Amino acid sequence: MCAFYHASAQPINETEKYFLFFKTWNFLKYYHPQFASGKKDADAVFMKNQSLLDNISSKTELNTFLMRMIITDLGTNKKDLKNTNLTVLEVNPLHKWYLKNALINAELKNELLDVYTHRDTVGKYYVPTLNYASEIPNERKYKFPDSINLPLGMRLLALARLQGVIDYLYPHKGLMDEGWDQTVKNNILLFKNCVSRMDYEVLLLKIVAKLNDTHAYNRFYDDLTYKREIFKNNYYPPFDYQIIDNKILVKRIIVPDLCTAAGIKAGDLITAVNGVTVNKLIDGLKELLSASNRNTLVYKLNNYKTNLIWSSDSSRFRLAVSSSGKKKVLSVAFVTTKNGVAIKAINNYMNAKLKVAESILPFRVIDNEIAYFNIDKIHELLNDVHDDHLDTKIDSILNLAAKQKGMIFDMRGYPHWGGFVFHYIYKKFSKQNNLFAQYFQADTQNLGSFTAIPGTITYYPDNVTTDGFSYKGKVCIIVNAQTQSASEWYSMNLQHIFPKAITIGEQSAGADGDEKQINIPGNYNICFTGNAIYYPDGTPAQGKGVRINKIVKPKIEDIFSDMDRQLKFAIKSVQ
Repeated sequence: MCAFYHASAQPINETEKYFLFFKTWNFLKYYHPQFASGKKDADAVFMKNQSLLDNISSKTELNTFLMRMIITDLGTNKKDLKNTNLTVLEVNPLHKWYLKNALINAELKNELLDVYTHRDTVGKYYVPTLNYASEIPNERKYKFPDSINLPLGMRLLALARLQGVIDYLYPHKGLMDEGWDQTVKNNILLFKNCVSRMDYEVLLLKIVAKLNDTHAYNRFYDDLTYKREIFKNNYYPPFDYQIIDNKILVKRIIVPDLCTAAGIKAGDLITAVNGVTVNKLIDGLKELLSASNRNTLVYKLNNYKTNLIWSSDSSRFRLAVSSSGKKKVLSVAFVTTKNGVAIKAINNYMNAKLKVAESILPFRVIDNEIAYFNIDKIHELLNDVHDDHLDTKIDSILNLAAKQKGMIFDMRGYPHWGGFVFHYIYKKFSKQNNLFAQYFQADTQNLGSFTAIPGTITYYPDNVTTDGFSYKGKVCIIVNAQTQSASEWYSMNLQHIFPKAITIGEQSAGADGDEKQINIPGNYNICFTGNAIYYPDGTPAQGKGVRINKIVKPKIEDIFSDMDRQLKFAIKSVQ
């Protein structure tokens, strides 16, 4: 009797207590008919019960507490469980958290099994109705003044929401460096004891970075109130730069006076900033910024506007520089908002770069023999063209392209018009029924699992008979870290339409698939890749990016001369 009492009164620590509360609440949120149909407010049940958790100190009390939350708040409907395949459920990762957990007693396990067996597969209140829809629906927004920390319950709700949406709607948990459950456990006490709004935002940055998902980088950074204080990126370099081989190349002088005074010039390679090597700077930012691979993170850090690689409390930076074979340490004054002349120089420089980018054409013929398509500009083919004349215009362009000795598809950008590849390239050059990928979406009958989408419209348009034009010339596809999401999807499409094409460049963003977005307390929008994309043979695209036949990276001399080595290589390969 004493032994039984001792076992039933087994103490439970704070982390396990909150972790199992979160897991149970999310299990109910996505499966229980009261939540999944929207009849009951999941947030209200969470807030009511989280405030009572401090009184729970043992395994017995926790099981009683969670049972009461189910029965009292949602109601129970005991039914015959004889048809439940427990063997299958026991090996299913979706259910191991409670079936294999010694802290959960048999009664609660049966209750959760009952919820799952009689789960709602119709309501989908917290799941996008369309697989390609972005926003996770019905997540109530909680806004707070920027200056105040969120209340404890709201911070816990934020962590719980993240746990649930990743558990049930994120297909790439297996690509994370650390198990998602462990990540949540590591953050419970941190979120609970967070003392300021800035600390809260740092915690969010760090946990989102754990997803290793380039989509998660996108919008969240812009929502931060304290990004300047966190990243300390208030001062801009008086030169343009590019990170290459774990060094920062000074590629253009923007403010000559500041650079001359410091002794820094174009061509210098910066190896350390304020005593920290560039490699370690990148590693440190990886803890705060989510990216599917390091190549993409470095590309993001090359953005002069966001200025994330330059972190300091002072506008004077100490830079370790390799210049003309000599190593030296320079003290460089960076640009502050008070330096109006320097700010004007930066704006003029950036505007000039923008004009150059805007001058790129969506389609042109290179050297009188190569058709060149720029995916980032391809939507401009729609300019000033009435819908009735669009087919005629695109047909004339593709007919001209088909006469050339080679074709280059520059996928270093985003296809703001998906119909170009999906419809027109498919119709002109593809064989019928171009199944170029496997697209897995959330299985609404069994949330947490993902199933392949059958049918045509995901992979190729309905009711389109292809011309089946057999192009005899060479085809080259150029990709790099700018090739992200839809651009990766259409790159895979092109690779299948032109099976002899060579793909060259650098590793792409590794974030193929439709973006999902969830709002969490504080009115922060956190994005992630909401489905899984594979090549037809099962090779994953997430993280790795699209298949590349030949790695071609820019060299230092290319950056100075504005020579596009990747495009030059592509031209040579198709000539």
